[in-house]
Amino acid sequence: MSLVVRTGPQEYECRVGVLETITDRLTTHHYKKVVLIHGTQSWNVAKPYLDTLFESEIDYELSLFNGECTYAEVDRIAELAQEIDADVIIGVGGGKLCDTVKYAAAKVSGVQSILLPTLASNCAPWTPLSVMYDDEGVCLGFDIHNEQVGILLIEPELILNSPVNYFIAGVADTLAKWYESDVILSQPEHQTNAFLLMARAAALNCRDNIVQHGLQAVEDIQTQSLTPAFTQIVETIIAISGLVGGLGDSYARTTIGHAVHDKITIFPESHAYLHGEKVAYGVLVQLAVEHKWDEIDQLSTFYTELNLPKSLKDLKLGHLTDEQINTFARQIKQDETLVSSGYPVTQDELHQAMTALEAYMKLRTEV
Repeated sequence: MSLVVRTGPQEYECRVGVLETITDRLTTHHYKKVVLIHGTQSWNVAKPYLDTLFESEIDYELSLFNGECTYAEVDRIAELAQEIDADVIIGVGGGKLCDTVKYAAAKVSGVQSILLPTLASNCAPWTPLSVMYDDEGVCLGFDIHNEQVGILLIEPELILNSPVNYFIAGVADTLAKWYESDVILSQPEHQTNAFLLMARAAALNCRDNIVQHGLQAVEDIQTQSLTPAFTQIVETIIAISGLVGGLGDSYARTTIGHAVHDKITIFPESHAYLHGEKVAYGVLVQLAVEHKWDEIDQLSTFYTELNLPKSLKDLKLGHLTDEQINTFARQIKQDETLVSSGYPVTQDELHQAMTALEAYMKLRTEV
């Protein structure tokens, strides 16, 4: 068994007021020159939290993220860091921005990454890998880095001010950790490895936290109420979810749910939907492959409350022909991550599962 454990950031803290410590942390680590990559709308919300940095003597340069985690954007940021001889690259934004920043930092010797997420939409701020896209938003797969994130700081109040649909997508993406990993981690040969047992425990924690507190946390962000339940779900989405793959490597990273997401991005219609929304549909495909229709019924109720997609039709892909669905199934089957996970599934099983799921959801709607 080949298992490489990458637990998470070198330094992590989540609490109200944590971003006020950014200048002290930079000083403690002897970071004097900073490249700060930021988004657009999220930057307007995040900027007031960084007054201590702007008022300090730290030499910083701001740069706007282009919106996609592409190899060209990674190289641009890496080159910028080299040009000003930066010690650290700070990323302030969502998952794609975080993936780009940590990749750029990993490419430049001696440069560290600091991530200040403005969303809790996935575990990107935690993991030492980047999901890559082309300029059109088509997923190309992911690359693993030799270094983990240097510092990760989460300000719950900042996340509370993020768009609700991104938070819901994070809830769905986190719930998927259990369904995607358990088929592999529950196999008898994996019950004697300490880290795989820990990975499975983290995945179960994801499911239980989401089931018990997920809806309350969504209500909290809708009403702008900073509660313990909200903060717990934020940390579950970003940190505990990230630990699943960090502890379990390819045995616990992703299977059908994320493979569906990766390959569905070839359809332009899917680009209007968030990562977690597409993963949510992918989980139902996986459960259909496993013939777990009772579980699909339970999740469907949860999905309905959060307005998550349950079918191709919900993703504006109801027009796909049977031949197109079969081609889609072949592409999912060939997904590199799915293949490396060892999940046992055939193209025909995927085709039949998606077709059956479409019919099943149509029947539920009619009833």
